[in-house]
Amino acid sequence: MDETVAQPILSAAERKHRAKRFNEGVKLAATFFNATAILTLGTAFISPLVQHPADVFTNNGWAFLLASVILHLIGQIALRVFLRAEE
Repeated sequence: MDETVAQPILSAAERKHRAKRFNEGVKLAATFFNATAILTLGTAFISPLVQHPADVFTNNGWAFLLASVILHLIGQIALRVFLRAEE
């Protein structure tokens, strides 16, 4: 009843190719989070500076700044934790 399906043994070139494809997806996700962090940082500073230059951190400036830092950290964690060796 307990049947196991044998997995094909992958060559070194195939393992390297799969690792490269996976790493490209991880890098794309990290780039998305970093770009979103830059957008959030711009929203935190540029929009209030244009509207009311003296009130940068009065409304939601600190929340946007914190969100920007968190998004950047998520991107960096994705790169550090999920990248696979391509050897």
